[in-house]
Amino acid sequence: MKPFSSIHLVWIAAASELVAAQNCPILGPAYPAVTNIAAPKLTAAKARFDKALESVNRTSTSFAVQVYSAHDDDLIYSTYNTATAQVGAATVGPDTIWRVFSISKAITVYAFLARLGDGYWNEPITKFIPELANAPFRDPTRDVNWAEVTLGSLAGQSSGLTRDYSLRDASTVQTQIPGFRELKDSEIVKCGSFGLRTCNRTEALRTIMRTYPWALSYRTPNYSTMAFQLLAYAAENITGESFDDIVVDQLFKPLNLTRSSVPIPRNETNVVNYSTAAWELDLGDLSPGGGYSQSASDLSTLGRSILRSTLLPPVVTRGWLSPAIHTGSLLHSMGRPWEIVRHRLPATSTSNITRNIDIYGKQGGGGAYTTLLALSPDHDMGVSIMTAGDETQEVFNTIRQAFLDVWAVAAEEAARDQAEATYAGSYVSKAAGDNSSMVVGLSPGEPALFVSEVISNGTNALEFITNNFGVDPKKGKYGLWLYPMGLVGETKPEGGKKKVAFRGWPGLVGVKADELCGSWASSDRVRWGNYPGDLYIFEVDEGGKAMAVENPGLGRIFERV
Repeated sequence: MKPFSSIHLVWIAAASELVAAQNCPILGPAYPAVTNIAAPKLTAAKARFDKALESVNRTSTSFAVQVYSAHDDDLIYSTYNTATAQVGAATVGPDTIWRVFSISKAITVYAFLARLGDGYWNEPITKFIPELANAPFRDPTRDVNWAEVTLGSLAGQSSGLTRDYSLRDASTVQTQIPGFRELKDSEIVKCGSFGLRTCNRTEALRTIMRTYPWALSYRTPNYSTMAFQLLAYAAENITGESFDDIVVDQLFKPLNLTRSSVPIPRNETNVVNYSTAAWELDLGDLSPGGGYSQSASDLSTLGRSILRSTLLPPVVTRGWLSPAIHTGSLLHSMGRPWEIVRHRLPATSTSNITRNIDIYGKQGGGGAYTTLLALSPDHDMGVSIMTAGDETQEVFNTIRQAFLDVWAVAAEEAARDQAEATYAGSYVSKAAGDNSSMVVGLSPGEPALFVSEVISNGTNALEFITNNFGVDPKKGKYGLWLYPMGLVGETKPEGGKKKVAFRGWPGLVGVKADELCGSWASSDRVRWGNYPGDLYIFEVDEGGKAMAVENPGLGRIFERV
């Protein structure tokens, strides 16, 4: 084999200014998600989570919390509280039904994807709602340009539409506001809000077409409940089915969600119906934006099915669990209709080195209810939070933060332990006369598996690889951090063996990532005859132990010793 030399390699790009001597994390999980929900780090987290909840007022607020994994039908954790002040169910439990309000938006998009897929996202809404196609567009400051509103923009809160067309309109509760214009009788909203009858389709569309635009579509996100009513109307036009039937047939029945309703159940006693007005609010055709009800267990089942891609092709799920547009905050983006929180997660509970994870959530709120469906795709983990009562927002905020502080960290540490047990060790080439070896382990306090040695036919390949990524190996202890790419192949399905692909990212130990680090733009630099030098494919046996690792660029297979 020829010795390594930069003269013999043609780089796709020169050493990038985006790359510095650092561990520059690749977006995505640092390790394959933990599969054992009884892992010690997850078990230990239960007491810490309970401790975090000691401060909440259990007298005035009822709540239900479930933490779950895609890898087990059982819950990782659950807790329930029944407020001593009457706020609904006599005893809150896993099957108690709550109004989920705007979580309905996520349910609506899920049902749409399950029935129709994501191929309609770029289609204009005017193709499916003739009334909107005929709506006049004379003044862009006053008229919505419906031809530019796509189904994807409706699902992703980026349609440029205003929030509501009737819900909470002040004209529904008073006839005059000092200083505001006088309204004609025809301008007063008479349906579709608290205390009023629901709007039929004709009334709803007539009022919707009177709304002013918020912005150009796709220019900036803006919360819109009516967007999901329009999305449901489009689905009805495409399928010829009522949207209520689509939700039931595509989600509730296949997932056996027997404690879920469109709209609320009228003859059910195990419910949290506080306040009465919020519980009994009938949104009619606006229900796809906020009218559904579920138990905590049903919401967890639904969330788990998303993580598992039970009802969707995995590629559709991956596209769905991705950002659609940014918000004005550095820490928040929007999906369809995910409210994505970017969270700095420590490598371990005691480490000051962090990486960014994205939590895909949909919060619901109405009256005294605050609810949440949240998923961490990096960890194949989700949480369902239901709260209702006089201090619901304070209690909800405490529970939500505790999930990030306790469960996200525990899932990361549990996955780290699993990765160390599976992959860490020394590997050598068993070929006669081949002086090649590799060492895989962990770097204390830093995320991802760490490769500290790669010798190929007597040559220090690790130094060469890191140097050609722009890292100076003379400046400190160097190596490669390995990130799983989600590429898993079955070598012998009947025996349970599999191949798991990781990509290596170089850096110096103990150097924090720069905010401008550009791993996404600088990966896959070391190539030799189109064989990648940063790809490591582990063969894992039936017992979950890596037995060998291949580097295609080096042309070698290293076996565990």
